[in-house]
Amino acid sequence: MKRFFSIAFFFSILVVQAQPLDTTAMSDDKRIAYRKVEGYRQRVIKGENMAVLASLYTEDPGSAKTGGAYYNMGRGQFVPEFENAAFKLKPGEVSEVFETAYGFHFVQLIALRGEAMDVRHILIKNK
Repeated sequence: MKRFFSIAFFFSILVVQAQPLDTTAMSDDKRIAYRKVEGYRQRVIKGENMAVLASLYTEDPGSAKTGGAYYNMGRGQFVPEFENAAFKLKPGEVSEVFETAYGFHFVQLIALRGEAMDVRHILIKNK
């Protein structure tokens, strides 16, 4: 028998404003992926639980089971675009959507301890 449970986290969502990506030069497939991940980001900003959304929608098999979270990660463990976005944040903040070789992401910094961070993200792959 499977048991399901949920954990509620109560904290403020802060949004980091940056230059949004220009979608006019993107292929249709990329534009679709971008819009999908931006839609999830907007839902998080409006108060939906990012861990739940990541569990349901992220296309990152390494973090889907943990609600999109990676814990105790240091510099050099992610691609540069991911690290640049994550290390600019303060705990609780949500980044703009950014692109890596894996697809489009946005990230939320959960905690920062020196050079170690706990982050949560949603990835939508470029098809």
